[in-house]
Formats: sequence, C-alpha cells, structure tokens
Amino acid sequence: MRKGMFDDREIRLAGIVEKEYGLFRYRMLSKSRKKIFRNSNEINFYRCVHEYLTYADDISREHIGACLRYEEPIAELYRVYQRCEYLRYGRWEEIEELLDVLVREQEDHDGQESPTA
Repeated sequence: MRKGMFDDREIRLAGIVEKEYGLFRYRMLSKSRKKIFRNSNEINFYRCVHEYLTYADDISREHIGACLRYEEPIAELYRVYQRCEYLRYGRWEEIEELLDVLVREQEDHDGQESPTA
C-alpha cells in the first residue's frame, strides 16, 4: 500500500490480509511434506498476492473495495485465478489484472441482483 497516511479501508484491508495469510501459513505448515509439495502453486499464489497487497504503493480504491467484500480476499482471488486459465500472478501487473477480473465479477453480480424496470 502507499507510503504515508492510510485511510480506514486500507488499514482494514491490511489487517484482513495479514490475518488470512498468517492462518493460511499455519494451516499449510501443519500438513505433511507431501501435501505441502502438492500445494506449492497455491502457496506461491498466496505469497505473491500477500506481497502485492502489503507492499504495492498504488492499489486502486476500486481494488481495495473489491477485496473488502470478502472475509478472505486472497482465497477469493485464488478462486478467480483457478477459474480463469489465462490469468497469472507472478508480476504485480498480473495481480492487478486478477483484481480487475474480481471487480468485473462483482459488477456483473451486482447488476444481476438489481431489479429491472
């Protein structure tokens, strides 16, 4: 997140992400070596997204808002990643694209729920 003053939403997201990542690490480390190895892609995904959400200076307000709609935003992004084969997460630009897809999904979902005239 950007340096300097943080607004309430950024602080809330940082807390949620730290808690989720810590719990994920704890759960993973309590598994057998074989299961940890099988989950290496998921582990790497969580690490990369956690790093982005923790250290990126210019996360858009739209992306922050999209993440705050979930108790476990990294898990939700992982779901999106698994569903959309073209998405990647190795670079911050790729994580931003993943967040864009999450925002579009929310917009589509919200649009379906609104009553029609």
